[in-house]
Order: sequence, then C-alpha cells, then structure tokens
Amino acid sequence: MDTLILTLQLFTSLPLNKSVEVSDERLIRGVALWPAAGIVIGLFEALIFWAAIHIFPISMAAALALLGELWMTRGFHLDGLCDTADALFSSRSRERMLEIMKDSHIGTFGVVAAIADLAFKYLLLTASAMPVFLLLAAPVAGKMVQSLCMYRAVYPRKSGLGKSYIGRIPLNIAVISALFGVLWVAACLGAGIIFSGIGCRTATGIPALFGVVALCFLLAWLFRRHMEKTIGGMTGDTLGAASEIIEIFYMLLVAALEGVL
Repeated sequence: MDTLILTLQLFTSLPLNKSVEVSDERLIRGVALWPAAGIVIGLFEALIFWAAIHIFPISMAAALALLGELWMTRGFHLDGLCDTADALFSSRSRERMLEIMKDSHIGTFGVVAAIADLAFKYLLLTASAMPVFLLLAAPVAGKMVQSLCMYRAVYPRKSGLGKSYIGRIPLNIAVISALFGVLWVAACLGAGIIFSGIGCRTATGIPALFGVVALCFLLAWLFRRHMEKTIGGMTGDTLGAASEIIEIFYMLLVAALEGVL
C-alpha cells in the first residue's frame, strides 16, 4: 500500500498526505503500479468529460477534461516532453542536450511541443466516437510502455531521480507493469468499440486490439533506440516524453481503427 501511495504521490495531485519512506527499492517496485496511476488519471479525466458533456458541447467537455489532466498530473510528463523537445531540436552536442533538459526554462521547441500535444489530444477527443473510453485508456497506454523504455537502459547522468529505476528494474517488474497496462488498455478499447456502436466482427476486432497495443510498444522501442543514439540512454525527461508521445499515438491509432471498423 505504501508503494501505491508513493506512486500516486509521484504522478498525481491527489491529497495523499501520508509520509512514505522513499527508497530505490520502493521506487523500483512501484514501476509495476505505474499503470495504476494512469488508471486514476484516466478515471478523473473521464469523469470530468462525462459530467461536462451533459451541460456543454463536446468541444468544451474535451477542453475541461484536458485541464483536469493538467491539474491531476501537474504537467509532469508534459514538462518532460517540453525539455526533451528543447534538447533534441537544439542540434547541440550530447552533453549540451543533457544540460538543456536540466534547465528549468522552456524554449521555443518546448512551447511548440506542448501546444501540439494538447491540440492533438483535443482534436482526437472531439472527433472520437468513444471519447470516454479514450480518456480511460490513453494515460495507461503511456504508462504501460515505460518498463520497456527502462529495462536494461542506460542512465546517461551521474545523478537524478531517473537513476533510481532506469536500467535497474528486474524483468518480472517490467513484465507485470506492461501486462497490467495492456489488459486495461485492451479492455477499454474493446468496451469502447462495443458501447459506441461501431460495427466490428470478432475476427477483425481482436487482432485490431492487440495490433494497437503492439504498435504502441514498437514506437516506444524505436523512441528508446533513438534516445540511446542521441543522448546515450534514457532520462526522466525522455520517459515523460515517451509517455506523452504514446498517449497521442494510441489516440491516433484508435481514430484510424474507428475509420476502418
């Protein structure tokens, strides 16, 4: 329970005031529960959207849901995306990129990344036939690939929060985290297809579900490989960037799936 509380304190704004001892061992065990934090975030967003859609147009409901996400997450992963964008598009040396990521100021590319992130989410939500199920699954999709990004990865700095778990999580924790997320995402997508009224035969629907999940893991692996070549490994910022990228990629895949089915 303490590990779950620490995980929620790390990723959410929930008022959990219990003092929990922070240790590398607990942080590593907590990776298995990262999708649980995604579920909490998704439930909060979906609740806001569901309540707002009964009062406002879908455009306003989507905007309120995204504002709710920013409040709940404190922009934790979005900040990592901005820092990563500033570093990667600086065209500087590996050492300078790592310094840029540590800089608390946001640059032009970081601003562009944040705007693009929120704009894509907004447009995909308003265009979806299953927006509630999309909100329930997207944050978990971003979390389910994190173990792949960390397992046996290199942390390119001497110190930092990411050093506690990047490259240090055992295989069983990585598998539990990934499977936890996969089951939730697949269940939400399947329920969304059924309850949204999208016509779908089982013969095409089940492969489509696992195809979406597989493509998310493939993109996460490609992102990790690119980071290893560019900055020498994975950092906390690049983990945040991976989470945001996979969230949007998942939503794009669902949009494509809606069109096909």
